[in-house]
Amino acid sequence: MKLLLLSVLVFPLSVRAQTASTAPAPGRPIALAEAYKLALARSEQIAISGATYDETLAKADEIYSHIVPHLSVMGTETFQDVPKGQSGLFLQKQREQGWVNLHQPLFSGLREFLAFRASKDLGVAAEFRLQRAKELLYQDAVRAYLDLRAAQDEIRIRAALVDITRDRVKDLQEFRKVGRARASELLAAESQVAQQVASLESARAVERVAQFRLGFLTGLEEPLSPEPPPAPAAPPALESVLAKARARADVAARRSEAEAAVRSVKVASRQRWPVIALDANYYFHRPPSFTTDVRWDATITGSLPLYGGGEIGAQTRQQEARRKAAEAAFSEAVRIAELDARSAHQQLVSAGSVTAALDVAASLAEENAKAQTQDYKLGQVTNLEVLGSLNVLQQTRLQQNAARLDAYWSRVRLEVAAGVPGGPL
Repeated sequence: MKLLLLSVLVFPLSVRAQTASTAPAPGRPIALAEAYKLALARSEQIAISGATYDETLAKADEIYSHIVPHLSVMGTETFQDVPKGQSGLFLQKQREQGWVNLHQPLFSGLREFLAFRASKDLGVAAEFRLQRAKELLYQDAVRAYLDLRAAQDEIRIRAALVDITRDRVKDLQEFRKVGRARASELLAAESQVAQQVASLESARAVERVAQFRLGFLTGLEEPLSPEPPPAPAAPPALESVLAKARARADVAARRSEAEAAVRSVKVASRQRWPVIALDANYYFHRPPSFTTDVRWDATITGSLPLYGGGEIGAQTRQQEARRKAAEAAFSEAVRIAELDARSAHQQLVSAGSVTAALDVAASLAEENAKAQTQDYKLGQVTNLEVLGSLNVLQQTRLQQNAARLDAYWSRVRLEVAAGVPGGPL
């Protein structure tokens, strides 16, 4: 009986009590910042987003190449049949010519410039999407980190409860020998131990899966032991969070895509404008003819499309439809960001209230377990009531620990919803 009372008195609220036989196996200590850093370096999704960003930048450079001059070395060699006796300046069996060509677009309705700016907008959008992918990876890393921490905390709490109840069974066995305990009391305590062991094994299974998840994200194959996260700060003002959410990376990406779509409409519609280009040639080798001594020439070419079967109009309508879709996607992104921020803010506020209430409940449950133990010594309560109070205490501690981790998770969700993971709100 004294052992039971001592166990209740010294069992800490921070769930650190454990025994060598039932405690989770020690693993490599890991902090949240390290877990995210490793996940960032390991993630294939981040690598894919980075490659998409690089591809978009290369596409912008390709479009820009249509604006600058093109310089080429050209050469021809022509073979033809020449009747006998008719060879001359115009009839030669073999004609060779070499020259350098310079091509410079002069005017095309500024389509190339608009297309280049639209492509740069898409590059900015790709950069924002890469940033958002990193933010969401941070959220995934925190979730896996907290899941493993929660599973290991649950093992510690349930292991301590199993040890305490087993000690209670030993006491009851001694009481049974001297007639101070009924057989039903002993059987009830043994049944409760069996149930607690089953719950402990379930917690171990959850912990193993959580190890796999965090190991997958970080690339670490050894068992990990997450450090306890800090207590979350007080919830910030909702309006400041909403303002940040409206400017987060995925919203900014949609805005850039909408701006690119507006420019793409202009690119398509300006195909009706005239096109003017300059071609200049310098000849370093020419065949014998009246132009043998002509070393250079320049040509300005202009064209104006008059009718193309409605192709330009159809392409313009396609781009206009894409513009409307891009603007709708931007509007949706803003509303989703606001919804995420409002939901996460409310969950953080609620989590704080739940945690405070469970702190009180855990304190009361601990006092009740102590009182029940004292009353049992005086014969005022039954063994089942003592076991019930111990079970309530440990269940309350499980809920309390889960609530604290949930509060931290709500804070992280709010930071990610605002687009500032790990940063100030």
